[in-house]
Amino acid sequence: MKQGFIIGLLWLFWMISPVAQSAGKHVTSISAANAPALPELLINWKPKKGDLIDGKPYEGDLDANGPWAKTKRLPELHHLVGVELLKSMHPPAETMPLGDKKELVCKTCHGIKKIEDLPFDKVDKKADDFLKGGPYEQLTDFCYNCHEKKDHERPNIHVMLDKQGEPIEKNCKYCHSEVLKRDRAYKPAELKLRIPRETLCYGCHLKTPHLNAFEHQVKPSKEKLKQLQESVKNLGIILPLSDKGEIMCVTCHSPHPNGVLDKKLAASKQVPNNDLKEGVTYKKHPWSEVYAADKQARLDEFNDKNKTHLSVQYERISAEVLLRLPAKDGKLCEACHTFTDRAY
Repeated sequence: MKQGFIIGLLWLFWMISPVAQSAGKHVTSISAANAPALPELLINWKPKKGDLIDGKPYEGDLDANGPWAKTKRLPELHHLVGVELLKSMHPPAETMPLGDKKELVCKTCHGIKKIEDLPFDKVDKKADDFLKGGPYEQLTDFCYNCHEKKDHERPNIHVMLDKQGEPIEKNCKYCHSEVLKRDRAYKPAELKLRIPRETLCYGCHLKTPHLNAFEHQVKPSKEKLKQLQESVKNLGIILPLSDKGEIMCVTCHSPHPNGVLDKKLAASKQVPNNDLKEGVTYKKHPWSEVYAADKQARLDEFNDKNKTHLSVQYERISAEVLLRLPAKDGKLCEACHTFTDRAY
């Protein structure tokens, strides 16, 4: 999924670049006339003898691992080089300089000296200055030096009500093939979902987005199932299982915010709305200092080994979103589990 996202992002870069918009405009890395079609260009293209590079027939070393200065061959999934930026793009000139013709060059993005002369396997991709201003927690954080973050954000389809409190129907149709009635309880087979309930969320979310998510995606034991059914009955909520009787994302999470479904429906019962754009929020806790000290030695070892700069702190949940019961005080867990050592 991550590779597919990166390919999609690079495709977007190509589509907004002057190379795509005006074939033949200044290109230093390849001739637009010789360039193969995407996605071949992004994945496995390399120049052949006779291809035009900077207007001259290519005579370089075809070694797949050879340095850029010699082979004029980019690593797989590399951003295009030698293209002029759109006028709306303004990377910081002091730290991300462009070429003489305002085109992307190696030193625009990379801080490693003479990186163009290094074979690919000699480039330290974990170096802090591999990407200018790094290290970055997410690759896309680096991309936003040129690209507007807002223009590339994924829409939050769980924001389903407009300012008048009416459903935003286009958001309904991400998951449903048609807009359903808000005041009716539907059976699973009647929901008009585009793909099965147990895999629908994976179109946007990871299968394991939080602690113990994977371990919960199983069929509950007879004891746990009985307790779940009693919780549903006593609390007037729903905790739906898959067609195979297994726990799934929507067992615990509500896909709809408060106000979308009629209040009389059990499916509408959930925690009070926090700001859906803000998501789950946390607050600082005095225990954080003790927690960090306990983890510090292991974290230092991990950072040294992986050349990362991770830190940890202990926080408590302040507000939750899209949960059928509160998790911060354990009520959601207690729908299926029994605890004898609660300290709150």
